[in-house]
Amino acid sequence: MDTQTVFQLVKHLTRQTNVHDLVYALSELLTANFSGVQTVVYELQATRIGHAKTQCLICIDCLGSCEPTYLNDDDLLSDAYMNKEEVTKKLGGQKTKVVIPVVLYDKSVSHLIHVLHPYNQSKATDALIGLLQIFKDIFRSQHEKGYDPLTRILNRQAFDQVASDMVYAPQTGRSVDVKQFKAIAILDIDKFKSINDQFGHAIGDETLVLFAQTIRSVLRQEDMFFRYGGEEFVVLVREVKLEQAQNVLERCREAIETRRFPQVGSVTVSIGFADLEPGSHPVENLSKADKALYFIKNHGRNQVRSYEQLLKDDMLEPVEEIQGSVDFWD
Repeated sequence: MDTQTVFQLVKHLTRQTNVHDLVYALSELLTANFSGVQTVVYELQATRIGHAKTQCLICIDCLGSCEPTYLNDDDLLSDAYMNKEEVTKKLGGQKTKVVIPVVLYDKSVSHLIHVLHPYNQSKATDALIGLLQIFKDIFRSQHEKGYDPLTRILNRQAFDQVASDMVYAPQTGRSVDVKQFKAIAILDIDKFKSINDQFGHAIGDETLVLFAQTIRSVLRQEDMFFRYGGEEFVVLVREVKLEQAQNVLERCREAIETRRFPQVGSVTVSIGFADLEPGSHPVENLSKADKALYFIKNHGRNQVRSYEQLLKDDMLEPVEEIQGSVDFWD
């Protein structure tokens, strides 16, 4: 592969504006320029097996093309994760397996790049691995940009990108799996200002971190969880009916209520949510969830309430529909 081609490939990768498009671009480039190469970029997520109290890590294909696999079920994936270094293994049939960990700036591993190629110590091997190393660095920067540095969950910018995809991706023909979200919720830690005032911002930050860890452990793998700002968080609930969304969010509320937070002790959360109609503006539905949250804040806190149910019970005025286009920002 000549130098000009390499530059063109790198330029194509750097043009991508989000993690999903970047992984998709890598897949296309490898298919077009490297024969016989199979690549999967795995995201690492914590999960529980059955009713086990301890969590384990599961590897989820960022493009959804492969079934999830448990980290400990694959020795090479596990070695790359534990040692935070690239690992290589020769397989039968002239195949070589390579796993490259994406190590973030806080030294944690967020993703694993899994590669299977037929090359044997050739220039093609050097070009392939070199391109993957460049991809890893670009990917890490994109990933860090979309995550909150304190809680290590998705941030406001990531939410804006997902919301934009939900509105505009179907119009442009982009293949983005955002159409199956069924509900949107706002979670607000009750009386968080008093925690900062009484215990200081260091304890307040610790409370935010533990809060995020607790909610993430309760949510399902397919749900998306964002820190929207301050003590406010947003959840996109996938593939459930509205009453099932209530149950998912009620589990979140109970998990926070029953957890003991160091120094602070008891913490509660108020959760307002709304249905996410196909073709509707996510920001409009977020406003509905926010209105339900405002109702909770004025009626006792520590509850999960649906905008649609509150509207049906004549306890809220309807949110006005957004006219025209919606602007999203970075």
